[in-house]
Amino acid sequence: MDREMLYNIIYALAAENGREAALFGNCAPYAREAFLRSLVGDAFPELWFEIPLAGNPWFDFHALVSRKDVAEGQSTFAGYGGRHADALAWFAAQSPMSVRQLALSFDTHAHDLEHPAVQLLLGKRDMSVALGFLEVVGRLDAKDSYRTFVESIPREWYACYVGTFPGRETLGANKWVRVECIVGDVLQRAYANDAAKLREHLALVGLGTLCDSAMADIQDLARTPFPLEFQFNVGPDGKALPTLSASARFQPADWDNASRQNVIGRLAGWLQSRDLADGRCALLPQTVFAKRVTRGDFSTNIYCYPAFVKLRWREGMSPDAKAYLIAGIQGEDLRQRKDRRYGS
Repeated sequence: MDREMLYNIIYALAAENGREAALFGNCAPYAREAFLRSLVGDAFPELWFEIPLAGNPWFDFHALVSRKDVAEGQSTFAGYGGRHADALAWFAAQSPMSVRQLALSFDTHAHDLEHPAVQLLLGKRDMSVALGFLEVVGRLDAKDSYRTFVESIPREWYACYVGTFPGRETLGANKWVRVECIVGDVLQRAYANDAAKLREHLALVGLGTLCDSAMADIQDLARTPFPLEFQFNVGPDGKALPTLSASARFQPADWDNASRQNVIGRLAGWLQSRDLADGRCALLPQTVFAKRVTRGDFSTNIYCYPAFVKLRWREGMSPDAKAYLIAGIQGEDLRQRKDRRYGS
C-alpha cells in the first residue's frame, strides 16, 4: 500500500461523519500535497493537524521524520532542496540521543506550500545541537539570541524545540526563532499555586508584564494533570517577543482513561466558557482511533488522537485556542505507544 493511500485513509477517518466541515475546512488538497512534498526515503512521517477551536474551520499541517527514518542516509525531501535538504542531511548525521524529529510545517490554511517552516525536536540538553541546526538552516543571526534566551530560562525548564519560519519570521524590524520549553512537574505544581513565581520566571525571558487574566489562564492549565509547555518567539536580543503560547499535552492513554477524559471534558468546557472554543471541542474525542490496515501482504497499525490544546496570547489581543491531532502508522498497539516527541 503506498503512502499516499495510507495518508488518505488516516485523514478520511479523522474527518468522517461531518468532521471535515466542522474541524478541517477546505485545506485537505493543500495538506495532501504538503504531505507528498515531505516524504523521505521509504518512511511514513508523523502527521500533525493544527486546528483552531473557534471561528472559521481550517488547519495547518506538519510532517515529522524521526532520526531512525533517516538513519540509513535518506537525506532528501520529496519536494524541497536547498536549506531543507541541508537540514535533513545534518539531522541524519546527528547522534540519536541528541535529536528526535525534524519537521516541515505548512501554512496550509493560507495555501502556502513554498515556505515551510523547519523545526528541530531535541533529545538531550545540548546547546551545540540547536546552534548547529540554526547554522545549517541559514539563521546564523539567531545563534547568539538563542544562546542568550536558553541561558536565561529557569534551570528546570527543558528547551525541547527550536523552529524557523521563513514565511513568518519578520515582525516589523525583528527576526525571530521559536523555542518551546517543557516546564517540568515541580515548577508546574509551583505555578498552579503561586502566580508570583510564574510571573518571576516569565520575567526572566522578557514577559513579566503579561496581563493578569493570561496569568490566571496559565495557572488553570497548570492545575490539570497534563504536562505544561510554553512556546516563545525569541527576538534578536534573546528576549521573548510579546507572544506567548501555553499548552497542555495529552498521551494516547489519556483517551482510554475515564477520569482523564473527564478532566479533558472540563478543560473543554472551560475553554467554551471563555469563548475560546465552540462546539467543535466535542468532536475532538471522535478523532481518536487505532486501527489495523491490511492489504495483501501489507499490514500496519494507524492511529490518531488529540495531543495538545494550546492557548496563545498576543500583545493587545484576546487569546485564541487550538488543538493538535497527531496521527501516523506504527507496529505496536497505540495504548503502548510512548510519546516519541520527547523520548519519554
